[in-house]
Amino acid sequence: MYPHDDPDDTAADAELGHRLRHALRELPDAPAALQRAAIGLWPGPKAAAALAAGVQALWVRVAAALAFDSWATPALATGMRSLRSPTRQLLYRAGNRDIDLRIAPADRGWSLAGQVLGTEEPGRVELTRLDAGTQAWTTPLDEVGEFRLDGVAAGIYSLTLYAGTEEVLLPPFDVGEPAH
Repeated sequence: MYPHDDPDDTAADAELGHRLRHALRELPDAPAALQRAAIGLWPGPKAAAALAAGVQALWVRVAAALAFDSWATPALATGMRSLRSPTRQLLYRAGNRDIDLRIAPADRGWSLAGQVLGTEEPGRVELTRLDAGTQAWTTPLDEVGEFRLDGVAAGIYSLTLYAGTEEVLLPPFDVGEPAH
């Protein structure tokens, strides 16, 4: 770092600019063999893959527990009021996080919207269909921990949250019409 501490020091900026222009004009490039040797020190694709695998090994897996399911609550009234709503709310707890998930009918299939509470870290969620191959969709969390996936077909799914160094696994759940 240049010895000036004030980032708003225009004299230091001008001096640094002058030294940079001088270096570009007066100093020769390193010989091609040394340039190739320096580039060869940079990790290639194999090293990058090994690094990615090492980072994956640092993930801490956390199993989420279902704390609330709006379809599992007993009907308190009879008649029309006792019918289950097609919108389902699931609340999961995982360590210091709560995951609120809402499944609602939409124009094309179902909409899954949720919010991760108890984290301020950026992250993403991955929805995986379990009953028809291994289809997966990924979406980032926004600045308040919310996410949304539209056009989801009825079926059995799992949801995984990736935030910080944690991988939070939610138990499988059904998307579709409620069983009466």
